[in-house]
Amino acid sequence: MYALLIILFGLLQVADGIVTYLGLSSSGLEEVNPVLNFCAGLVGLGYSIFAIKAAGLAFIAFLFMDRHKMKSRWIKATLTSAVAFYSWVVTNNVILVIES
Repeated sequence: MYALLIILFGLLQVADGIVTYLGLSSSGLEEVNPVLNFCAGLVGLGYSIFAIKAAGLAFIAFLFMDRHKMKSRWIKATLTSAVAFYSWVVTNNVILVIES
């Protein structure tokens, strides 16, 4: 169960990066994440999204490698909540890109 949640979370991170890039670069939408806005001002949008998502994916890879030690219901609940939240984020971003 942990492996599936972690993989889904990683795939949602990738999808969020792609949809965010498409939305910000081609449809004139504005980013609400102040960290991404700051980084994009320094090194550009594409590099910023890549770097932020690469850091997140590195953490997700660490979780995946350490998943055999996970036995807490709290960890499962947290991963489930993260997957649910990012499912909403990606869905919302797709809708914003399509509508713009």
